[in-house]
Parts: sequence; structure tokens; C-alpha cells
Amino acid sequence: MATTTSIIVLLKFFAGRQNNAAIDFGEFTEYLKRYSEHHLEEQPSLVNYMTDTANVLLKELEKLSANHQVLILSPTAEKKTIIVIAFFIEKFSQRYKEILAQPMTPFPQESDIPKKIPSEIITRRTGAELLNELLTKETLSDKYLYGLTMPHDMPSILLPSLVSVHTLAECAVQKLRTMLAKEEHHDYFMKKLTVSNPGKEMTAKNIFNRFVQNADSLTLFKEPEDSFYFLTQLLFFIRQDYEKVKDYTAEDIGILHAVYILEIIANYYKTRAQENSKKETAFKNLEQHLSKPPYYFTLGTITKFTSSSGVPLLGQYSEEELKNFLHTKTTESLANDLPEILVFKTELDKQPYFIYKNKVMPLIMRLCTDARAAIRETIRKNWFKVLKNFDDLPEMKEQKAFEKRLEKEVSVQSPVLYALLTSSFLPLINYEMNMQQDESGLEGGRISLFENGRLVPYSEILLMNRQELLTDTKILLPVWYTIPVISWIMKLIMRPPKSKKQKPEKTSAQIYREQEEEKSKHDKMEMALSKKSMVSRKVALRESARKLEEELVPSSSTLDRELHSYERTWNKLIGKTTHNNLTEDVNSLIRDYLRKVLRHIKSEGFNRERIENLADTLVKTPALQKIGETDAMLMYIQLYIVKLVKNLPA
Repeated sequence: MATTTSIIVLLKFFAGRQNNAAIDFGEFTEYLKRYSEHHLEEQPSLVNYMTDTANVLLKELEKLSANHQVLILSPTAEKKTIIVIAFFIEKFSQRYKEILAQPMTPFPQESDIPKKIPSEIITRRTGAELLNELLTKETLSDKYLYGLTMPHDMPSILLPSLVSVHTLAECAVQKLRTMLAKEEHHDYFMKKLTVSNPGKEMTAKNIFNRFVQNADSLTLFKEPEDSFYFLTQLLFFIRQDYEKVKDYTAEDIGILHAVYILEIIANYYKTRAQENSKKETAFKNLEQHLSKPPYYFTLGTITKFTSSSGVPLLGQYSEEELKNFLHTKTTESLANDLPEILVFKTELDKQPYFIYKNKVMPLIMRLCTDARAAIRETIRKNWFKVLKNFDDLPEMKEQKAFEKRLEKEVSVQSPVLYALLTSSFLPLINYEMNMQQDESGLEGGRISLFENGRLVPYSEILLMNRQELLTDTKILLPVWYTIPVISWIMKLIMRPPKSKKQKPEKTSAQIYREQEEEKSKHDKMEMALSKKSMVSRKVALRESARKLEEELVPSSSTLDRELHSYERTWNKLIGKTTHNNLTEDVNSLIRDYLRKVLRHIKSEGFNRERIENLADTLVKTPALQKIGETDAMLMYIQLYIVKLVKNLPA
């Protein structure tokens, strides 16, 4: 047992034995010395008090005084008095037990403390501030005797830190129930409540009776239903009537104390219910964002989500609550099922991506379509260069080497697609999706990315045939490359020596990014040299558009690739002419609308939130509503606006 703990225990015991919180320092010193001598064998640490007891005790008392557990009074140098605050804490804690048994027993007040005891033993706090704090987080202890200041100059209530807010609220409820059970008060306040709610008389009456008759009446304040409204109204009527009394009795003061306490608690639960409602709405908005293209998001992107009115969602819930939400969604699931949200990482990105389970397959289909064109073009250019130099590659002849080349290109050109295809959860998703389609009885919709437990070849995933690609590449060569004798002679003359190290070819996305950097440097130089404000404004808008492009377009893709991807999603017309006409009609609508609003847009105001609002306005027009695929259309409009602004003429 620690030394300081022993002293406070002995002080409480000594004060209880003499039934007085004020202990004479000299008397306690003698008691402590005798106690130490008697219990030395049981507690060897008491040896500290065997000699020079007074000075050792005084040092311990100073520690307890610093912790607000005792108060030391020194009217003279020789005579000291120790005030044991825990004595009153335990005494008034007992009072609350008495109130629960006899509700008309008054709440403990400052007048219940002897006048000789200094008021410093009380920790004064406003009732609303302390109760809200304790309702949020409460820790019971025997250290504090709170003095709750009440409105309208009502006497303060003493609340020991040993008494929970729940006990205080129960005492307040019992006082009001006892008062309302009396016939004259029962009928009077019931009538006031029913008259004030025409058309809801029966509801008001039922809630009134539940409050008076049920032992768990306190729970009615926690329910965000009609009961909350009617009970707060009842508290108002009781307070209104009792505050008109000129000469308060002890019972009147107790009733007003009870009303004030319950009003504070009711307001706390009302505020919490409103916050919870906002939080639920915010999480619903979060789920809607996660269900929209591009379907995969980092935590950094998720923290920037906003509501439809542009208010950040992070703030309506805390960052910790967001992490808990994502943790729950990514870990909890039904038996043998995957979690609702899955997590994956690419080789280049440090941050993981979050994606809804039911969006994985649609995303793979879209990314495959996007990657196919880029990969085909990259391989075709590479093969053309090799064939033109009278050389060849193993992948041109061997299917296995071709598959490896495709896998490598997917990992470079579309890292997200590669991460999904090699993820541990994809086999289960593929199985679940096919099982659901089998159970639904639908035909022709079965998609299988696995065969005998292994991922199907990349050539099947990308719908790319090695022989066809090689034939298409050879067609681009000059005709004399196909004449054996001539091609053999030219090969001897023109074939360059093989380089020891083959430089890795840049992807279309990397080339695009380099070109954009050059354009950005040129624009900044133009803005610095230009003296015309109109030119500077347009250049600044172009720079803002480039920053937005970095947010909207993945680093492994380009703006045009993303536009084509979303266009294929919302434009489902098969005929080439009708397909192109619909796309042009949509583009014209966007251009006309942007032309009207562009004159009012400043570069610093051209941000993600602004283009989302512009896209939302456009997508709600009757013409675009008929097309459908709202999510894909929203992303397409945002990207097309960025493209238009980025290409503004100087």
C-alpha cells in the first residue's frame, strides 16, 4: 500500500469515528504514531511515522492538499486543523440514497455544511457545463465535492463525485413523479399538457401517465420520439408555475432543482440525437460517394468528400469515427462472405484503396476496356519498330512470352487493374457473382475470370489475339519487307547493332504527363510576360484545370482515356453515326453552358466543388435525364469541363 493512500484512508476513518470533517492536527499525529507502532509488522512502510511524525505527516498532507483531498487550516503556528473533504463526499453520497428512498428529501445544499468549514472544499461549476461534461464522459471518484450553480438564484446543489449523473437524474425524476402523483397536481398538469396539444390529446395523456407510473421514466428523455417533446413541454409548465411562487418551501426548491436538472439532461440528449442524425446522414452520403465512379478511393480522397450542399463530411463525423466506419466495413461480414468494402494496394501507391465489393467486377470490365486500346497501341508501336529493324521478339512467336508481355503492360499501363486481378479477394468475388447469377436463373450473364482456380490468360481478359496483332503490325511495314530476297539483303545492310541495354519505353500516360508539364511551364512564362489581364486570367484558369485533372485522372491514365471510358458507359448506342451524334450533342450542351458561366468564374474559385456543382446542374436537365447512367455522366461532364478550360485559347 502506498504511503499517501494509507494517510487518506486513516484520515477518513478518524473523521468518521468522530463524525466531524475537521481533525485537530496534534490529535491525529498522536493517533498516527500509536497506529504505526501497533501495525508496524503488518505494514512495514509505517516505520516512516515512528520518528518525527509531525513533519512527515505534514509533507504527506501537502501532497493531499495539492490533490484537493484535504484542506489545511492554520489559525496559529502551533494549532492546525485538517479538513477531510472525503468525509462530506461520503456523507452527501448517502443523502442521494435517501432521496431515492424518500423522494421529498431535499438535495444537499451548501447550507448543510457547518459554517466553520471553509467554502474552498467545494468545486463550483455551472450545472449545465458540469452535467454535459459528465454525461459525455464520467469517472466516479472520492476527490471532488461539486457545487452546481442553478439558474434564477436558486441554492446550489452539492454533487459528490461518487454520485453518478444517472443517480442524480433518477432522484430528480422521483421528485417530479411523487409531486405529479398527487391528485391536485396530476390533473392540473395533465390538463395543461393536453390543452396545449390539440389533436394529440391521447398521445400527451399516455406519455404523461407513462412518466408518472413507470419506474424507468428517465429513459423517456433519451428517446428521440414524441415522448421527448411532450416531457420537455411538461418540464416547462412545472417550472413556469413554481417560479411564480414568492416564498419557496424546501419542497418547492427541490421541485425546481429537479426541473433544472432534467432540462439540462433533456437538452443534452436532444443535441446528441440531432448530432447522431447528422452523423447518420453524413455516413449515408459517404456510402453514396463510395458507390460512384471511379469506385476506388484512398483515405485522403475520402476525407475530402462533401455533401450535396458542398459541406465537408469530415466534421459531421470525426476522423476517428471515419476510420472506425471503414474498419468495420472492411472486416465484418456474414459467415463465408467477404466484407462489404475491400482494400487493395498498387505497387506504386503507398496508400491503400477502398472499394465496394459489388463494384469490383464492373470496375475491372471498364479498366479492361480502357487498357486494351492503350496496351494494343503500345505493343503495336514496339513491334513495328522491332520489325522495321529486321528483328523479332519471343512474344511474337510464343504465346507464353506474349502473356508475360501483356501482364507487364497491364501492371504499367493500368496499375489499379493489375492490383485487382492479382488480389486475394478476386476469386471469391468471381465465385459469389456467378453463384448469384446461377441462383437468379439468368443466362448469358456469367463472367468467369478463373479456370481451375487460376486466373485466365491476359489475352482472354483483354480480348487480344497475338497472331492478329502481329498481322496488323506487319501490314504497316513497307511492301518490300514482305519480299524474302529483298528483305534479306536489306537486313544485312540496314539492320542496326543490338544495344546491350534496352531502355524501357515510356507509356502513353507518362508521355502525356511530360507534355502537360511543358505546357504548364509555357503558360506560366506567358502569364509572367503578358501585360493583359484577360490573358493572365485564361492562363490561370488553365493552370487550375490542370490541378483538377491531377485529382480526377489516375496517374496511369490520360484525360482522353478517362473521357472515352465514361462515354462508353453512358452512350450505349450501337450505330457509329448515332453514337457520335449523341456524344456531340452532349458535348455541345456542356460547351454552351460553360460559355455562359465561364465569364463569372475566377481561377481560385475553379475547384473540385465548383465543377461538381456545374456537372450536377447539367445532369439534372431533361435532355440528359433521358440518357440515364447518372454517375458516369457526372464524371464525364466534370472531365469534359476540365478539358475545355485547359484548352482555352490565350
